[in-house]
Amino acid sequence: MYRLLIVDDEPAIVNGLALLFQEKSDFELEVCKAYSAREALEIARKTKLDVVVSDIRMPQKSGLQLVDDIVYYWPSCRIILLTGYSEFDYVYEAIRKNVENYILKTEGIEPIFQAVKRAIDKLEQENHHSMLEEKALMHAQFAEPLLKKEMLEALLLGEPVSSLLTNARYAEVEFRVKIERPAFFVAGQINRLEEQSPSHKSKLLQAVQQTFNNHLPVSINGEQAIYDANTLVWLLQPDHELIARFTAEDHEMDWQGIVGYMKSILESVQNDCEENLNVSVSFAVSANLMNDWENLHEQVEAARANILKRFQLGQEMVVLDLGMRMEMMSSQMLLIEQIHQYIQNHLSGDLSLTAIAAEVHFNPSYLSRYYKQIAGRNLMEYIQSTKLESAIAMMANPQMKLNEIASKLGFDSPSYFTTFFKKMTGTSPQEFRNLQ
Repeated sequence: MYRLLIVDDEPAIVNGLALLFQEKSDFELEVCKAYSAREALEIARKTKLDVVVSDIRMPQKSGLQLVDDIVYYWPSCRIILLTGYSEFDYVYEAIRKNVENYILKTEGIEPIFQAVKRAIDKLEQENHHSMLEEKALMHAQFAEPLLKKEMLEALLLGEPVSSLLTNARYAEVEFRVKIERPAFFVAGQINRLEEQSPSHKSKLLQAVQQTFNNHLPVSINGEQAIYDANTLVWLLQPDHELIARFTAEDHEMDWQGIVGYMKSILESVQNDCEENLNVSVSFAVSANLMNDWENLHEQVEAARANILKRFQLGQEMVVLDLGMRMEMMSSQMLLIEQIHQYIQNHLSGDLSLTAIAAEVHFNPSYLSRYYKQIAGRNLMEYIQSTKLESAIAMMANPQMKLNEIASKLGFDSPSYFTTFFKKMTGTSPQEFRNLQ
């Protein structure tokens, strides 16, 4: 499944396009919406984007300016620009930025459908080529220098980082993660790895390492190791530019924003491992290690224990945020109940697959399949039916106006609520209320 973001400062255009794409059966897309370039950028910082359809003229920041920010986080994302103007300067700048397509709004919806389809086809081709390259790399042998490997293993086993860095034995080792700067670790576990033969187990660990490294952006430096023969560990450090992008005007660093960006990268790693290697991988992301290196061993052990508990509950492809309080779920139905409770509590807010997955520490793509397997229906069907039930309940109160109900249910405009209600019931909200 690919993720499409629609950006325009006119809500009617965004909502209309979103509805048309959701009703288009030959597209398998998760559709996200943004009503400004700023909102689009916020989404890009925490959600992997595959295709962006954006208005070229918006207040504060244009669609062309937004392109640079989007491709910084997601270089393979395809950009399609919409405009009401056929101006050469815009066309030239769009071509220079390697924008996928440039479409006049007056051309209608079909050219937009075709442009998105071509963009997805290109992404499919790129993924295929990437898969071939990864398979070729699996046949090659990569070994870290012995001293660095020894040093990392000692660090993960509890040796104080200060003594390792001052040990003359490791004086020539280039440790790319600086302990005086913000850093974190990611721990990864392959489900049912113990069932594999020793030789295949080793190949799988190397293949997952390579897949992870292929997705890791240049803005994050790191070192990698295999801990206790079956746990993959990466020590990672965002560079100065990435930290600057997640630092507010008051110089307060948005650490959870950086973690959210990393979790979106891990979503891609998990999907690739499942598709290309036929393995399920779960990850845990630590809090900031800058002032807590001496507890690295205990934190890695805790990460591994949490992932293994999820495996025992039949939960795969989870992404745990160790910096947040986690409640262990004792059964499949408790997970479903937690999802339903989140939806009930956020009917007016963000109910995207990404937001729900973050709440229960799952890979978004896997959560969609897992929910359908357990609940017997799509997650979107539950969200829509819950909104409809809530709408009908609120409409029984004659004091509540329809635009109030639309707002409480997270609809961006009364007209969008009317379209939804009519699609679900066959009548408009006002007609339905008059019949009561």
